Amino acid sequence: MLTESANHRAVAVRFAPWLLLCAVLLTATSAGARPTVILLSWDGLRHDYPDRATLPALARMARDGARALRLQTVRPSDTFPSHVSLATGTYPDRHGIVGNHFIDRKLGRYSMSSETRWLQAEPLWIAAERQGVPAATYFWVGSEADWRGQGTRYRVAPFDPDRPEADKVAQILAWMALPEAERPGLIMSYWRGADRIGHRFSPDSARVTAQLQAQDAVLSDLLAGLDELDRWDEVTVLLVSDHGMTATGELLPIRTALTDAGIAAQIVGSALAQIFLEDPAQIDIARKVIESVHPAIEVHTGTTLPARWRLQHPERTGDLVVTVPPPFILTGPAGMEGRMAGAMRFFGWRFGGHGYDPALPDMGAAFFALGAGVTPGLTLSTVHVTDVAPTVAHLLGIEPPAQSEGAVIALRAP
Repeated sequence: MLTESANHRAVAVRFAPWLLLCAVLLTATSAGARPTVILLSWDGLRHDYPDRATLPALARMARDGARALRLQTVRPSDTFPSHVSLATGTYPDRHGIVGNHFIDRKLGRYSMSSETRWLQAEPLWIAAERQGVPAATYFWVGSEADWRGQGTRYRVAPFDPDRPEADKVAQILAWMALPEAERPGLIMSYWRGADRIGHRFSPDSARVTAQLQAQDAVLSDLLAGLDELDRWDEVTVLLVSDHGMTATGELLPIRTALTDAGIAAQIVGSALAQIFLEDPAQIDIARKVIESVHPAIEVHTGTTLPARWRLQHPERTGDLVVTVPPPFILTGPAGMEGRMAGAMRFFGWRFGGHGYDPALPDMGAAFFALGAGVTPGLTLSTVHVTDVAPTVAHLLGIEPPAQSEGAVIALRAP
């Protein structure tokens, strides 16, 4: 007759093969649940915009996931430099996109181009593909063509600023519904956010709130679709923005001042302007002319920029770099649009703008995270746009892009 302890040992021996099989199956199931990250960017979503109105989808992301008080961008705090920093984990001096518009002394003029020859650092979608994670991009800066001979499994291009967000949601959910062998592990999509409305009517306009409500409604559709798929144990949604927005309107006429002084130059940028002189020998007099326009103007030579700006590029930094605080701007639209804008400013109209010092409160962007690897209800302080790419890579279980300098954001509470 077996004792109680002996009986337990016999039962354990008898069922050991089944227990081992169950453990193997559980491990295989866990290992087979390949992580998926959906990275959304809402253009011009200032860090405090979500607190202006009832926005159920963003509220759900904050309640059931994590929200940062502020996402700090790069300098200049503009769409193209910031989106590339989000994707590469590094700064404009290294990835090369030093503005929405700039001049390369060898390649010529860049103007919000989709050509990847301008991009000098590995983006996240290429890092993922290189490491065996299929990637899908739907309108992200720099994603519209192959980079150095490598592309992505799925790509929607060319960019269409009027494409409805609902179309993007439908495509994301279609990708998510693919068989696992075909499904992308990384999905990146640009949404219009509140940028266009903020520029036209200023960030304080009620139209901004209405636009946010419309965007939030579509985000709700995306989250509901993901609910139906029931794979939140393997899916993480990150929602970020590229910059904030502030009221602008007072033009400081540095172009006119240089012309009146007989100095020929190309000027690129508004809150931060790169000055490319036709005759570099005029740099000292050009600097004095520009500084004389207004005491708020700050002028640096292209070779003596503050190191913390991370904007000194050998071919793409101007002979002079000029900055102003809000509400000042250094250039405006050309032609009839510029004349109309000038007239509106004269009568007190306030537009919205960005590109200013990223440390200014109004330049702060937004960050939300929801799903696998995220502690519900977590509040983060300030995170940086260069931290996003390494965080996505961490969630995917891969190495970050080759030139990444950011840190992984702690999405789990300690």
